Amino acid sequence: MGKQGPYGTTLLGRDSPQNRKLFPDGPFGTIDVAASECALDRCPHYHYKDDAAPDKSLETPIHLLIASFRDQLCPRTLHNAFKRAQNPKRIFIRIIEQTQADSDMIDDAGCWDRYCKDYNPNCIKDGHDKQTQTIHVDSSKSKGPTDARSKLSAMIHYDYVHATDPDKVGLHP
Repeated sequence: MGKQGPYGTTLLGRDSPQNRKLFPDGPFGTIDVAASECALDRCPHYHYKDDAAPDKSLETPIHLLIASFRDQLCPRTLHNAFKRAQNPKRIFIRIIEQTQADSDMIDDAGCWDRYCKDYNPNCIKDGHDKQTQTIHVDSSKSKGPTDARSKLSAMIHYDYVHATDPDKVGLHP
């Protein structure tokens, strides 16, 4: 059996008049946490086995979802993802980029364009353009980060549902 996870006591909600008003029935105080039932070689909560073998785990795609709102650090995120990955071909990035089109601020310069210009002039030659999909949204019509994240998650779900028909999916290995 593999190493057990940490266990002990965990704090629930603080028992205060404000919390009692919000949550009349609690829970408050602490509860004991049992030892993990997962071992290194098995876990009843994890059923995906395609990447169990070490040689297969280096080929399993990693999807990075970025909800970017006028974000000047987004290009650096792309750079770090591709540069620091043990196998950059596993990285597939989707960006919902919320920028202002008529702005001359660096925040609105565009994540992919700035990544190629400032961090990796060989981004097309390296094939990262085929691993990155950007959806542009006018920042004045943006509905916030939660809406952008939900759209990104829906895109990943769509890809997995249609995995047998690669022409229907946006990005695939």
